Amino acid sequence: MIEQGSYLKSKIYDLMNLMINDESGLFEVGDLEGYIDKLIDKACIITIMEQDVLHGFLAYYANDHVNKVGFVSMVLTDPSTKRMGYGRRLVEFALKDLALKGFRKCRTEVNAENIRALNALKRLGFTCAGKNDLYLVFEKQL
Repeated sequence: MIEQGSYLKSKIYDLMNLMINDESGLFEVGDLEGYIDKLIDKACIITIMEQDVLHGFLAYYANDHVNKVGFVSMVLTDPSTKRMGYGRRLVEFALKDLALKGFRKCRTEVNAENIRALNALKRLGFTCAGKNDLYLVFEKQL
């Protein structure tokens, strides 16, 4: 029997590796295995799976109980499921879960060149709250 964590890790690794190597330059992760280990250890993860195939996942943090701010770290859907609404549904689920847990706000960071993600965030009611060295910062009141 495969341990749940290693099973999920291999599925997430395959999908992330596919997206990192798609030559768009929109997804970059220095230490992919270390990043996935961190997500599995510390983040809430929602998946969309069908018959052992991972179509998409979202990882978010619900650990800033002082400021009541959640953080979406990663949303990825398989390119073969483009325009099926999986990404939107994953984000909506995470936002509802954060609100139920008493969080007041959700933030995320996006590569400024990732037009699809920027448009999706705007449709979901996120607004640009600034930028840091690498990304645009978006947030939404819950």
